[in-house]
Amino acid sequence: MLADDTIAAISTPPGEAAIAVIRISGPRALAIAEQLFARASPGRPLVERVLHFGCFRCAEEKLDEGMAVFFRAPHSYTGEHMAEFHCHGGVLVASRLLEAVLRGEARAAEPGEFTRRAFLNGKMDLTQ
Repeated sequence: MLADDTIAAISTPPGEAAIAVIRISGPRALAIAEQLFARASPGRPLVERVLHFGCFRCAEEKLDEGMAVFFRAPHSYTGEHMAEFHCHGGVLVASRLLEAVLRGEARAAEPGEFTRRAFLNGKMDLTQ
């Protein structure tokens, strides 16, 4: 049951922290990641399951520097294509990066939706 839409959310607790994680899951995860993340080694694609350093950009504006990782289905938490952005923590940077992701044809995830997709895609059972 791979979903036909792409969802995104901040996956770390709200408030001040060293790092914030934005998670994207669904068929557009890689396209959104490639649109917003510029690798420090330009011209090279995101290699799956490898953490890449670079900067997050929306249009020509640099939002932050950080890391990105891509997981190809079914080798992800949700069983779908999934990307994660690891940016500086705090409310402002993570919120602006999430807004940019949501403009990239993703919608805001409902509470527990990543876990629900993992269950529906056979990545976990009810006891987990």
